Amino acid sequence: MSSTPVLKRYFTYRLNTLSKLNDMASQAAYLRGTGLSLPEARCLSSIGSFPHLTVNQLAFEANLDKSHASRAAQALTDKGLVVKNTRAHDARSVSLTLTASGKALWRKLMPLIERRNIELLQCLSDEQQATLLDLFDRILAHEQARQAGHRTPPGPSSSAPPEQPG
Repeated sequence: MSSTPVLKRYFTYRLNTLSKLNDMASQAAYLRGTGLSLPEARCLSSIGSFPHLTVNQLAFEANLDKSHASRAAQALTDKGLVVKNTRAHDARSVSLTLTASGKALWRKLMPLIERRNIELLQCLSDEQQATLLDLFDRILAHEQARQAGHRTPPGPSSSAPPEQPG
């Protein structure tokens, strides 16, 4: 009989644990490197990567619930990093774009995200990294296809997932 608790055997448990550990390391790196909290950094990186997002789209791309995405977008707006523009086809909705200051900080943030990804995968060989990312993309595509019947994600995501902040 295994001494490992059953929960620790599941992929989803391991994935969530890795995500939490990554969030903690990313939060420290982004705060130190840009002065932004993890939700703010996720939002800034998403807005810079996918211009003209709505808050709903931002929540999806930044992997935040709508209220956290809305608060982070407002904080970035208050800091002069993001501007909200009323959408021409729907005056009730706004699109989010980076200001010049926001673009400058985005250019500073993206190498931090890249460095975090390198740190996370450095325990694997190049071949192992390629295999892991291929397998992960397969799982992601499978789950996206499975979920397609349940809901349509509100965003500009393509079949290839964007690099997730943190």
